Amino acid sequence: GYILMLENDQHDRETSSNYFDPNQIRVEFLQFSNEVIPFLNDKEKSNSLPALILLSMNSLPEIGLTVLNNIKAIEQFKHIPVIVLGENTQPELVKACYGAGASTFVNKPFTSQLTDISIRSFIQYWFEVAELPQANTTYKTEKA
Repeated sequence: GYILMLENDQHDRETSSNYFDPNQIRVEFLQFSNEVIPFLNDKEKSNSLPALILLSMNSLPEIGLTVLNNIKAIEQFKHIPVIVLGENTQPELVKACYGAGASTFVNKPFTSQLTDISIRSFIQYWFEVAELPQANTTYKTEKA
C-alpha cells in the first residue's frame, strides 16, 4: 500500500518525503483539495486505493475538514483511515474532525526534533502496530 498525502506546502511535502522514502513507504502527493476525490475515484477503478490518507487542515481551495467529509460520504472510501494534520488544537476543530470520521488528529510539530519524534511514532504505529485495510479489497458497510 501507499499513503495519499494532501499537502499544499512544498516544504512539508519535502520533509515528509525525507522520512517516508528511507522507510520505503510510498507517498502520492496532491497539492489541492479538489484533486482528492478524482484521484480516489481513478484509484478505485484500478483497485489501488491508498492504505491511508494524510490531510492537511490548511488545504486549498477547501479545508481539510471539508475534504474529510467528502471522503467519508463515499461508500467506497469510508474504510480508508484518514489522519488530519493541523496547526492548532482548537477543541471544536479536533472534535469536528473526529465526528466526521478522522482516525487521528495530529498537530504539525514546530521543531525538527519534534518532527522527528512525531513521524517516527507515526510510522511505527501505522506500519508496525495497526492493521490497515488491504488495498485491493472493497469494503461495504451494512445499513441497519
